[in-house]
Amino acid sequence: MNNALLSFIIAVLFGIGTFLILRRDIVRVIIGLSIMSHAVNLLIVSVGVFSGKQIPIQTTDEVIPTSTIFIDSLKTGVLAPILNGTAPTQYVDPLVQALVLTAIVISLATTAVIIILAYRLHEEYGTTDIQKIKRLWG
Repeated sequence: MNNALLSFIIAVLFGIGTFLILRRDIVRVIIGLSIMSHAVNLLIVSVGVFSGKQIPIQTTDEVIPTSTIFIDSLKTGVLAPILNGTAPTQYVDPLVQALVLTAIVISLATTAVIIILAYRLHEEYGTTDIQKIKRLWG
């Protein structure tokens, strides 16, 4: 996918999320937070995914490219590629994927808690409108 198109999609998602967060209804605020978290996850993934297409650790006895020397054994203590400087191979950064996976789980848990709080507010006050809840609360 083109970087400009992906950046535009991320900007549109972030804008939609911001627009929904500024609404008066709590349910729309929750949806806006969810959309914004997805936009941020896409941004993080887009930063790390365009740096290469190969994994950084070789676990099989495949043909090794001439620009990279893999010493993937526990005897030597090296579990990552060693570049010899001729033509470095670009790799996908696995840390980015791990961070986004963690962010998705945290976002899911946060959204679940906020949905439960919104449900309790609706049970208690009979509305999810923030202005009406402020007036009813005192």
